[in-house]
Amino acid sequence: MGLFGKKDKISPTDVEFDDITFVKVNDNKSIYKYAELIMHREPVVLNFTDTLISEANEVLIFLSGVLYACDGEIVKIQDKIYLMAQKSDLLGPTLKRFVDEYRKDS
Repeated sequence: MGLFGKKDKISPTDVEFDDITFVKVNDNKSIYKYAELIMHREPVVLNFTDTLISEANEVLIFLSGVLYACDGEIVKIQDKIYLMAQKSDLLGPTLKRFVDEYRKDS
């Protein structure tokens, strides 16, 4: 296929709710641990409510690169709370329901 060909359609995959890792981030010291979870296809919910904005931005920017490399995506759930997961998992019923229930449109 050429350089500008159609992308393959993403097939939804499902994860168990128990597989989602919830983390209250206080600083940027565990940034590589979060990246490791993402690289192992584990959905991660990061809560930045008690984090300095500069450190939260550093974590978000770094993990955005990791997600891009792993074909993942960030979904803002609420102010300062983000879900990071594979695109296929986000299309699955568990994460779709999670996002629908807890997302606050801002």
